[in-house]
Amino acid sequence: MRARLAESDLTPASVAAAHHISVRHLYTVLARNGICVGTWLRTERLEACRLELSRCPTSTMSISALAHRWGFKSASHFSRSFKAAYGRPPRAWRTAAQAAHHPRPTPHPSASPTAAP
Repeated sequence: MRARLAESDLTPASVAAAHHISVRHLYTVLARNGICVGTWLRTERLEACRLELSRCPTSTMSISALAHRWGFKSASHFSRSFKAAYGRPPRAWRTAAQAAHHPRPTPHPSASPTAAP
C-alpha cells in the first residue's frame, strides 16, 4: 500500500485484488493488527503531504495540486483533514516552513540607529 500511496484509486478493493484475497479477508487481517485501511491511508497521505510542505516550502505547487498528487480527490477535504491532524491548514504550515528555512536576518545590536559611534 505504501508503494502506491499517491494513487487516488488505491482502495481496499485494489489492495485485496493485488494480493488475491477478498476485501473482507483484507479487513480481517488488518483488524487483527489494529489497522483500519481508510484511517491508515489518510494518515500516511497526510504525513507525506506534511513532509513535502516542510521540505519544499518554496515550491510553486499549489496546495490543491499537492493534495491531488498524494491521492486526495478534494482539495477542501484535504485542507480540513490536514488542519484536524496538524492544527493548522496546509498553507499556514507551508508559510511557517518558509519562515523556518529562510529566517529574516536580525540586525546586530551595535547597528541600531540609536547607538552612539
